[in-house]
Amino acid sequence: MVALPEEVFFRGYLLGRLEAVWPSRRSLFGAPVGAALVVSAVLFALGHFLVDFNPQRLAVFFPALVFGWMRARTGSVAAGALFHAACNLLSEVLHASGFPR
Repeated sequence: MVALPEEVFFRGYLLGRLEAVWPSRRSLFGAPVGAALVVSAVLFALGHFLVDFNPQRLAVFFPALVFGWMRARTGSVAAGALFHAACNLLSEVLHASGFPR
């Protein structure tokens, strides 16, 4: 459930505000990308890190780039929110299964 509010804030609001300051000058597979996408992904990762101060939490930077790209490509947070929820679900299943052992 946390995927939707995270996507609304980080990709819907924050990424939009950052793009107003730093417009995208490049395109990647049909979506405009630039500094705003990278900065929003860094802030997303830092937000996750600050929850439990575990450096491994910074790894969410990489899926955050994908979520942001999806928002840029579709113009909506819906696809990113669904993919984000699927990633969270997979993470929980792997954690519950004891992976990696």
